[in-house]
Amino acid sequence: MGTNYYLFTGSKQLARKYFAEVSEYGYVDAEYEIVDEPRLGYEIHLNKCSCGWRPLFQCHKAFKSFAELESFFKKHEKSLIIYDEYGEEFEWSDYKQMIIDHGDVKPDPRKWVYEKDMTFNDGRKHLMTVRCDPDEAEIWAPFDHLKYAQSEQEAAKRLKCPDNYLHDPSDFYSHNDEDYPIDWAVGDFS
Repeated sequence: MGTNYYLFTGSKQLARKYFAEVSEYGYVDAEYEIVDEPRLGYEIHLNKCSCGWRPLFQCHKAFKSFAELESFFKKHEKSLIIYDEYGEEFEWSDYKQMIIDHGDVKPDPRKWVYEKDMTFNDGRKHLMTVRCDPDEAEIWAPFDHLKYAQSEQEAAKRLKCPDNYLHDPSDFYSHNDEDYPIDWAVGDFS
């Protein structure tokens, strides 16, 4: 579970110019949804913040780094609103600080295990991370999405887990932000 954050604009021109591709048949591959709340307009998914993970941002045609997002927002701020999935709106400075704070927490050492997880209570083994001493750590929370997927594959091989537990980092995760403790993904997610 986590919280999704969005850009909203009522400007059809801005949405199409920066978040859609044009083909001979019209606008396609739109990176927005037409919504009627908070009012009629265009909603662009920005990111998701989940406990234990670095913020995960969605790459868009208009930006692929937090610095580019900030520049884009400031250039068009009269036409944009940032809000979360619960409808709470954010000023840019508050949103930026929240994102930085979410990704910049004290590292928590973790190691991989393949064992029964009482959370699921299904009697099956699950590949998961558990807290450990720093000298045993294979990965640290908040999890970097790319490192997590890579580490998960290594752990699954070492612990002889079925392949259906694995995430393929090349299918989804794009890159880490050089200047902020956040990750980027290609494609739509929420």
